[in-house]
Amino acid sequence: MTAIPHAAVALTSALDRFGHASVRVLEAVTGGDDAALANGLVEMTEARAQAKAGVLAIRFADEMFDALLQIGRPPQAR
Repeated sequence: MTAIPHAAVALTSALDRFGHASVRVLEAVTGGDDAALANGLVEMTEARAQAKAGVLAIRFADEMFDALLQIGRPPQAR
């Protein structure tokens, strides 16, 4: 399925963004720059939302793949 690799790339990107933003937050705290702190926290929140979306896309693709496999199976006798 092509959705899973794309979602995995988005998830990796989100985790990378979160890491960079957390470094900026730490630098802002030690330097006392309130604007940089706010920007870093916003970036972390955006990265968190992107990560959640990536995870949801992976779960959805997995569920769709399972549903397609179920459709392809012969009916079970009752």
